[in-house]
Amino acid sequence: MKREMQWLTGLTMVTALTLAGCGGTGGNNSNRQVVPASARSAPLLVMHNGAGNQGQIERLGPNLQVEATFNAGANEGIVLDLLGNLHAASDISASPSAFQVIHRASLRLDGAMSNLGLDRNVAAPGSANLKGIAIAHRAGLIMAANVGGNSIEIFGTAAGEKAVPLASTALPGNAWDLVYNETLDRAFLAMTNGTVLVIDNYVAGGFSAMGARTITPGDGMAVSNLHGIDYRAGTDTLVVSDVGDAGVADDGKLYVISNASTASGVVTPDRTIAGPSTLLGNPVDLILEGSRAFIAEKSNDAILVYNNIFAGPSGDVAPSRVVDTVKPESLVRDATVPLEADVSDIDDSDVAIEGVLVTSNPPLMGDPDVVVLNTALTTMTRSFTVGESLESVSVNQLGDVYLSADDGTNTTGMLAVINRLGVSRDGEAFALSRDRVIGGTNTGLISPKGFDVADELGLVLVTDNGDPAVKVFGAQAGGNVAPLYTTPLSVAPWDLDYDPDSDTLYVAQVDGTVAVFEAYSSNRGATGPDRIIVPTVGGMPVTAPTNLHGIVYVSDRNTLIVSDVGSGANPTDGKLYVIEGADRADGNTPVAISIDDGDNNAVGNTQLGNPVDIAWDGSSLYVAEKSQKQVLRFDNLLDSAGGDVSPDASFAQNNPESVVLLPDYLAPAGDADGLLQGNR
Repeated sequence: MKREMQWLTGLTMVTALTLAGCGGTGGNNSNRQVVPASARSAPLLVMHNGAGNQGQIERLGPNLQVEATFNAGANEGIVLDLLGNLHAASDISASPSAFQVIHRASLRLDGAMSNLGLDRNVAAPGSANLKGIAIAHRAGLIMAANVGGNSIEIFGTAAGEKAVPLASTALPGNAWDLVYNETLDRAFLAMTNGTVLVIDNYVAGGFSAMGARTITPGDGMAVSNLHGIDYRAGTDTLVVSDVGDAGVADDGKLYVISNASTASGVVTPDRTIAGPSTLLGNPVDLILEGSRAFIAEKSNDAILVYNNIFAGPSGDVAPSRVVDTVKPESLVRDATVPLEADVSDIDDSDVAIEGVLVTSNPPLMGDPDVVVLNTALTTMTRSFTVGESLESVSVNQLGDVYLSADDGTNTTGMLAVINRLGVSRDGEAFALSRDRVIGGTNTGLISPKGFDVADELGLVLVTDNGDPAVKVFGAQAGGNVAPLYTTPLSVAPWDLDYDPDSDTLYVAQVDGTVAVFEAYSSNRGATGPDRIIVPTVGGMPVTAPTNLHGIVYVSDRNTLIVSDVGSGANPTDGKLYVIEGADRADGNTPVAISIDDGDNNAVGNTQLGNPVDIAWDGSSLYVAEKSQKQVLRFDNLLDSAGGDVSPDASFAQNNPESVVLLPDYLAPAGDADGLLQGNR
């Protein structure tokens, strides 16, 4: 299933209308995605940094007209991640500076303000004045030019309010901006001394600038102060802006430099654009879109557009278009890309699954609490340690893993967000430089269990077993924040699955029933469940004890798969149920397929005792079987005759608590020109 990011629909619309929020912490650079012509109708976001509009972000439409204005807590560089969240640097309160992450920035309503229920603040201790920033999509890294600190500061994209730098690149001077090409692992830095610093193998080399090359545009004699920079890998060409003397409003320049990957020393640019007709005074930022260049011209209060920056004469060349705007600081084009299915909504068995992520609660002493297995369930390929009493797990399409945890006494709960654990980080542990926690008294979390990450909506829906409810958080939130809203339940829940196509929420409850909420994005379950599904066998409700835990809705078959742990104290009475016609099921509903040995006092061939969580790949069901200390896989489940059937594969794992599949489309990297890859 392919789901595209909508302009303002469903739960996002409701959230925006109710919570009207936007945030950011400005900086000087922009997103480094090269945008195809088909995306040119996408919004252009402009960060402002004047005396009267510091932190104001304008959303410009296809004709570069203002569609909405909202107010962030930032004023410098901006970049976008794959899901449309805006990362912004701020030196409003310099030394240290900070970042802000703004939930779905292009969708925020006109006049909206930052809202901590949706957005988060990220600390940048030790920094001076953060300016331009770049993003490494696959690696999940933010790189920020630290003016006054002679460095590039590196943070994980999922870090939060207690963040510390992951690394710091010492520089021979100040960089104002940078562009990073992830495919080539090469960083180009616009230095305020008039040079471009080129660092090859930047991430793989441990973020060191040792051995970096220097490119000096022109004769190296004129006053030069490079600011904006972008790179077109397909032609190996840089475009760089030069503000010259920041106190002079007519000495700005643009340089076009070919063979950028090998250039060194003083080079003659292919084009040098300067002069009164250009309106270049302080061109503080620029982005490329195909052959077009967009320039944030701060001193002359304009966005300048050159339709073909790579071809034409040098000299006093007027821009193709001038758009008036007061004190623009940085630019980014929101090149919305198609989304894949959320990992809880994989219905297509052709989707390649690269791993099976499993949590343990508790693991054996000294063992990691998260492991990744191969799909054959024969080998552990990676491990990680969170160090909490882990419950459920999921992953967003950026590759960030979300985990629920409690204190073991059902009195305090939390969510942990682990940067790119879905695709990397073998042998590591939770680190404030990359990861964050959503926790504290304001969250209201007592004993959080199952949850779903709805990428298209940018939300996390959590079941709280200790305070029976579904609690909904912004997926980019962090720290001690309250839920956006709460849906109370009369029966304690364990797990849930949200179906975005039908806007239906299915909740597995510990009394053996499924609560169903329709039109959840608009109703939020305000009047209670629309339906209660009671599984039946032989025309009668399942005999107690029955206690539903794992739940998956299979959209293309309109079918629910649920796991029943029976009595949590009985290690041999687990079952799996398949319930058809889920969109209309109400009350007593026959179980179409039951995986059950028929004897609660023996585990049987099924190996089901306490199947606490399940995950579906379109054909096979993976089961976290806690009491039998195994991860199980049942192939072709929906074609099974049921009964006492053996799993097709198993892996011994101490106390597996939850399981999630890692499809191959997580965390796509950019190609040679920065286009996001990995979308089907």
